[in-house]
Amino acid sequence: MDSRGNRKEIAFLVGLIFFAMPGLLMASELTDFLWKTFNFAVLLAILIYYLGRPIKEAFFNYSSSVKNKLQEAEKRAKEAEEKLKEVEERFANLQREVEEIKRQAIENAQREREKILKEAEIEAERIKNLAHEEMETHFEKAKRELRAFAAELAVEMAREKIKSKMNPELHRKFMEKYIKEMEN
Repeated sequence: MDSRGNRKEIAFLVGLIFFAMPGLLMASELTDFLWKTFNFAVLLAILIYYLGRPIKEAFFNYSSSVKNKLQEAEKRAKEAEEKLKEVEERFANLQREVEEIKRQAIENAQREREKILKEAEIEAERIKNLAHEEMETHFEKAKRELRAFAAELAVEMAREKIKSKMNPELHRKFMEKYIKEMEN
């Protein structure tokens, strides 16, 4: 038999002896004390016998529950630390991304500024060339008009001069010369 079975038998025998002899032992205070001690021991043995396993299981279950909760808390703490690291990495990456976006925006703005300035220079040069061409056109037109005016004036002056020097005799000579040229 196992040791538990032996304990049961011994406890039963001791309990039987003490229950059978209560009248004999009640004579003195010492026996009263021993009787009460024995009763207490028997009660304690009975309680341990019947409640030992459930109490032990309850303490074991409680201990396991605390251990599981502690492991779960450690697991959650690790998960929280990992999430915190992940968030910190995201934040660091986000700051880097913001700096990169700022840098790109500055570069784009500089390129756009240079492009606009170049286009403005080209447009200014085009306008300058158009103005120059228009001035040349107006200048040429004015020169033609001035030449035409000068030619008209010269013709008019020549006509006036010829009229003033022309007499009927000279007029007839010119006409004859003109007719001869036409005939040839």
